[in-house]
Amino acid sequence: MNEEAFFPLLRFAAYAAQPDAALRVDEGALLIAELAYPSLSHTRYLRQLDTLAAEVWAELGPAMRQLRRSQAGRRDAAEQVLDAMRRTLAVRHHLRGADDAEAYNPRNSFLNDALDHHVGLPITLSAIYLAVARRLGVPLQGVGFPAHFMVKWPLDAEEGGDLYLDPFHSGEQLDEASCRRFILGLLARNADDSRAWAPRGEAPDDAERQLELRAARLRFDAQWSAAVGARDILTRMLNNLKIVYLHRGELPMALAVVDRLVELRPDQPLELRDRGLLRLAMGESLLADADLSAYLARAPDAPEAARLRRRLLGLRETRPRMN
Repeated sequence: MNEEAFFPLLRFAAYAAQPDAALRVDEGALLIAELAYPSLSHTRYLRQLDTLAAEVWAELGPAMRQLRRSQAGRRDAAEQVLDAMRRTLAVRHHLRGADDAEAYNPRNSFLNDALDHHVGLPITLSAIYLAVARRLGVPLQGVGFPAHFMVKWPLDAEEGGDLYLDPFHSGEQLDEASCRRFILGLLARNADDSRAWAPRGEAPDDAERQLELRAARLRFDAQWSAAVGARDILTRMLNNLKIVYLHRGELPMALAVVDRLVELRPDQPLELRDRGLLRLAMGESLLADADLSAYLARAPDAPEAARLRRRLLGLRETRPRMN
C-alpha cells in the first residue's frame, strides 16, 4: 500500500475506533471520500455545512428560533423545521437525487461531491440533512429502509407518528402511511423492473396497477423504520461503494473500501472474508491467507467454510513452488 493510500486509512481507523456516541456522520463521510480524494480539505466542507445550517436558521424566522426541546415533540414544529430545511437545501441549493444512469458513479456516494455538485444517492443527501439538523439541535434521525435511505423526526402516536423526509425526492415530507406505501411500492418495482412505480404520481395505468397490487401483498417490517446511528450509516455508504467498484471492475478501490469496513465493523467477520477473496483475486496470496484464516477462525461453521479451507490448502501447497 502506498503512502497516499495508507494515511487516509489510518485516519479512518482512528475515527472508527471511537465509541458510537462520538461518531459524527459528516466527519466519517468525509473520511470515506478520501478514498478518491486523499488530500480532501475537511474544513472546507464542514464550514459549508455550517453555512447551510445558518441559512436554515435564518429561514425559520424569529418565532421558530424559539424552538425548545419541549416543543420538538410537536408535529407542527417538526413540519415547519423540515420545510425550512427543504426550502434551503432542495429549493435554494438544488440538492437532488442522482439519475438511474448514474447509479454506478462513485461520486454520488461522496459527501464532498454531493455538496459541490448538488447530486447524490439517498444516503449521501440524507447525511447532509442529518449534519445540518445536528447543527440546529433538532432530533432528525437516519432510517435505513430497504433500497432507499431517508430521515425522520420521531413523534408520538398522539402527534400522528413519525414524520419522514425524503432528501432524494426534493425533501418531500411523508407521514407513516405514505412512507410505508412508498417503500412497499419500491420493493415491488425492484421485483419487476418492467415499469416504473409511481406511488405519488398520476393515476397508475394497468402495468403500474399490477405493481400497486403486488405492493399491497407485501408486508412492511416495522424494524425497517428504526433509527440507525452513524456506524450503520457509514457501513451502508461503504457497502454501496463496494458494489460500485466491483461492478466497475476496480478491484484496488473495492479493496480499499473493504479495508475501511474491516476497521468500522470488527463485529462483522464477513468483511474479512471479502477482503481475503479480493486479495486473492489481486494475487496477494499471503495477505489473503491471513484474512481467510481469520474469517474461518471466527466463523468455522459458515456455509462456505469447507470450500474456503480447500482453497487455502491449495494456495499453501502451491506457494512453496513459486519463485
